[in-house]
Amino acid sequence: MLMIFPAQSPQPSASSTRSGRRSALVTLARAASVLALAALTTCDNLDNFEVTVGGKGVVPAGNLVDELIAAVDFGSFESIDLSTDLKNQGVTKDDVDSVKIIAFKLRIEAPPGATFDFLTSVSFYAETAGQPKVRIARIDSVPPGATELTLTVEPDVELKPYVVAPKMRFSGDVSGKRPMQETTIAAEVVLDVDVTVPGC
Repeated sequence: MLMIFPAQSPQPSASSTRSGRRSALVTLARAASVLALAALTTCDNLDNFEVTVGGKGVVPAGNLVDELIAAVDFGSFESIDLSTDLKNQGVTKDDVDSVKIIAFKLRIEAPPGATFDFLTSVSFYAETAGQPKVRIARIDSVPPGATELTLTVEPDVELKPYVVAPKMRFSGDVSGKRPMQETTIAAEVVLDVDVTVPGC
């Protein structure tokens, strides 16, 4: 009697099994690298954000007795607290790693047609209790006819000790003469805040 048995599939060799395992391990390693890179990129995007601080100052009109000007007071610059801005980002002052200034601009807001011609130079400083007064921005020569000024910032100045303090203050020192009319100046400061994000 002729008996016919079903053909059996060839068993994989040891070398092909090892090759398959290596391929699987390489695939897993690549996937892990991609996930790690994605997580790192996400954290990098989350742990830096910008905060804009604005203020307004009024320079009284000059007269024959009092023509020189040495300072401009910006009301909201007298007591700056970033707690709310940090809270909106889901962090606190304890999470702050670094704060740097990245932009400082001044603009004539009133009266119409007024310029910065009454000023020759401007410097701004950060101050807080227990820390030295440090310059954060300046313009050494105010261009004629300017209605807006972009100050040169001090990019290496670390403002973390000032930001994490209960309050900090920006003060302005200027040289020049009082304008012919009372003049309102608007200021805008942009800070780059680097924080530690939980889970990163």
